[in-house]
Amino acid sequence: MSSEYLSISCLPAPTYVQSGHVVFNPGERHPNRNNFQFFVMMFMVRGKLYIAEDDVQYTVKAGEMFILQPKHHHYSWQPMDEQTEYYWVHFAVVGNYIQFKEPKHLRSIIQVPSLHYHTPDVTLLLKKHSEIVNNQAILPLIQKIFENSAAQSEDGFWQAQQLFIDLLQQVESQAPEKSSATILAGQVQRYLKDHFDEKITTEDLSAVFHVHPNSIINCMKKTYGITPSIFLTQYRLEEAIKRLLSTSEQISTIALDVGYQNVYYFSTTFKKYYGVSPLVYRKRYNNID
Repeated sequence: MSSEYLSISCLPAPTYVQSGHVVFNPGERHPNRNNFQFFVMMFMVRGKLYIAEDDVQYTVKAGEMFILQPKHHHYSWQPMDEQTEYYWVHFAVVGNYIQFKEPKHLRSIIQVPSLHYHTPDVTLLLKKHSEIVNNQAILPLIQKIFENSAAQSEDGFWQAQQLFIDLLQQVESQAPEKSSATILAGQVQRYLKDHFDEKITTEDLSAVFHVHPNSIINCMKKTYGITPSIFLTQYRLEEAIKRLLSTSEQISTIALDVGYQNVYYFSTTFKKYYGVSPLVYRKRYNNID
């Protein structure tokens, strides 16, 4: 059984498209398709499905769930040798996703403040091939999704979407126990947030956490995709925007408040990220003279 994960960014959330139920007789094959645009989530009821994705062959048995990626080559590598039955659900995502042997932390394609306290993880983790642990709860839920979709009532779309979200919550995989690097990255992130208005270098972080500077940089890049210095810059600028739009403080005061001793360097950095100076940003979005 494959141990790969599908990590899917949930901003925007995955969207239910359609679902159905199929029975194959011995000798029949799954359709041969290229570039199908949706994810295909399968829930096996009986038999064996011999399915390939690109050049990788899988055998999916009764009581198992399997997910095909969109825009890949799907085909049977062997015809059915017994009657095979499963439910399928098609869903779409417009955000990022990746299939890999380990879960990946993905960012949203929607620009939202992601550096502040209590921001939840927006990554959905699904095992590509797994046992259906709670079969008696999941199959009735899938049947209900199909019934709502087939009914084509005015509110059937929204009911199906809600039921689909319930299904994702049922089959979502829990992230494996965090590695020491991930734990360290979280501790570094917390420290940067708590001390963002102070002068902080990688050497300072090394002294605080008793880890080599390169190890701190690598664990942050692996976990969050950015270095500690970039994280700190982004967090400081988000704090600066909060002050620009909620106070009438001088730009120089705001620069000091968020950790910049030099107001000109602050303004240059701000313009690099947002395309305009702090003063222009304030006037544009808050009408403060």
